[in-house]
Amino acid sequence: MTSRCLALLLLVAVPLSLTGCLGSKKNRGTPHPAAELEESFKERWVTKRVGELLQAGAAADGLQARRMALQEFQDRYEYVRGVKR
Repeated sequence: MTSRCLALLLLVAVPLSLTGCLGSKKNRGTPHPAAELEESFKERWVTKRVGELLQAGAAADGLQARRMALQEFQDRYEYVRGVKR
């Protein structure tokens, strides 16, 4: 009787331990996915706008174009205030 209980327990415990059901929690990724998405959007938008400003000749150099693009981003997307962690 004891050997049957032990065998049954092993039959249930081994597959559960191998599938991760009894293990530690998985890494869920970043704790602030929305903030990272906003920051990623900001960087992509600014990079694109810097290229547009330089191509149009509105800025003398890349630094000035980046400043202009950041100001435009702040004016246009005022609800995006950057990542606060």
